[in-house]
Amino acid sequence: MPEDFFTRHKPLVDKAVEAIQSRGYWSPFSEMPSPKAYGETANEDGKKKFEELSGKPFELDQAGTVGQTGGEHSPYGMKLDVTYPKPDLEVLIPAVQKAAAEWRNAGPETWVGVSLEILSRLNKRSFEMAYAVIDRKSTRLNSS
Repeated sequence: MPEDFFTRHKPLVDKAVEAIQSRGYWSPFSEMPSPKAYGETANEDGKKKFEELSGKPFELDQAGTVGQTGGEHSPYGMKLDVTYPKPDLEVLIPAVQKAAAEWRNAGPETWVGVSLEILSRLNKRSFEMAYAVIDRKSTRLNSS
């Protein structure tokens, strides 16, 4: 694997294990959209990034792409105006099966490391994702 995600996130794993053993509360990610936790410009940066992505194809490198699809709406009815690759399932499914076998053989440290990397990246994009689902009548996320 090009990057050792398990080693990168080992402190997070250690804190999680400690919380489990002590039966205490701990979360690596703030549950409040506070500038103190996410940075003073996180809200505006997230809004800008969402607006930059809106109306453009979502790039995804996957086997068997045969065009673009999309048309989703947010829970509040706003059209997201994003398209993404449409797969040819006859090509995609064998590629997924091959990848699943490789993933199975990767082992627990890889599974944990990749999973924590995914969670960390998603957390960093919390505000960006929030703009896809907020009520458009609201002009700003409530961050205090």
